[in-house]
Amino acid sequence: MTREETGFKVLVVDDSAFMRKVISDVLINHPQISAVETAYNGQSALKKIREFDPDVITLDIEMPVMNGIETLQEIKKIKNIPVIMCSSLTKSGAEITIKALELGAFDFIEKPESVSGDKIKNLEKDLVSKVLAAISSKGLSVKRIEPQIKSNLINLRPAGKKDKVLVIASSTGGPQALKEVVPYLPEDIPAKILIIQHMPEKFTEMFAQRLDKMSKITVKEAKAGDTLTRGQALLAPGNYHMTVTEKGTIALNQEPTVLGVRPCADLTIASAAQIYQKDIICVILTGMGHDGTMGASVVKKYGGYCIAEHESTCIVYGMPKSVVLAGLSDEVVPLHKIAESIVKMVYS
Repeated sequence: MTREETGFKVLVVDDSAFMRKVISDVLINHPQISAVETAYNGQSALKKIREFDPDVITLDIEMPVMNGIETLQEIKKIKNIPVIMCSSLTKSGAEITIKALELGAFDFIEKPESVSGDKIKNLEKDLVSKVLAAISSKGLSVKRIEPQIKSNLINLRPAGKKDKVLVIASSTGGPQALKEVVPYLPEDIPAKILIIQHMPEKFTEMFAQRLDKMSKITVKEAKAGDTLTRGQALLAPGNYHMTVTEKGTIALNQEPTVLGVRPCADLTIASAAQIYQKDIICVILTGMGHDGTMGASVVKKYGGYCIAEHESTCIVYGMPKSVVLAGLSDEVVPLHKIAESIVKMVYS
């Protein structure tokens, strides 16, 4: 069979002719991609979707005529095609990107600030991996089921019981998944919470603010020296590894990426497990790769508890799958039941 018969089709939507060319050139050279078409704005994209029937779309956020958010919403009405947003690293770009993820965008890439060799190489690696992951997902859209927590699970913990430490890790699909978990945790939950979501700088602060507004607990981007506090979730800042000190405070560093990411969930989970031992709960949500598996192994070594998201609700069944295959999961739970599983363990 020819490449045209076996490959996948990508539609590149961007009002910049230069960016359309850069992205198209990267994609068309990949052996698994047979065809790339382009559109210069949202209206043009909607027409091309009907004609070209792409497997994946890359979509610029800021465009005339119809912006990225409006175009994304219209695309979702036509067909459930995975959409990868192309975002600038500005504060407004971060805010709109997070909104797009909440509206069902598969993932996003950062537009390069320059066209140096390194920047294009990074774009190529990021873009190709996310396009192929999007194709593998087959446009999975999980039917939303309202999480329910039985009131009888929330009762007074026996006197003298230590607070639990909950660490949640996610990557691709994480912003949507975290919205189905964190807001359902009770305000007075006897747990200190850490969240690692693979995101760049500027994006994590904005995402923490959005999670905070919809949650009963407090959610904030972690700062060096922050103390782990009951009923508060600290989100690892983009471009920093986050670990826990023996004093129960946050340490941040910019040591080399681990597994290609920074923050790396493994480092956070392992450092917390070594300190809190049997009182730690780790939750591994949707995402590419196997970040979280090493951390989960440390959790199990010290007698902690590990929950993995079930394949049926993962946008990308990578991180949870790795934990499950390694035999480290105590529970494998669909997304809408994860908050209940957390509460059950925290109050047990």
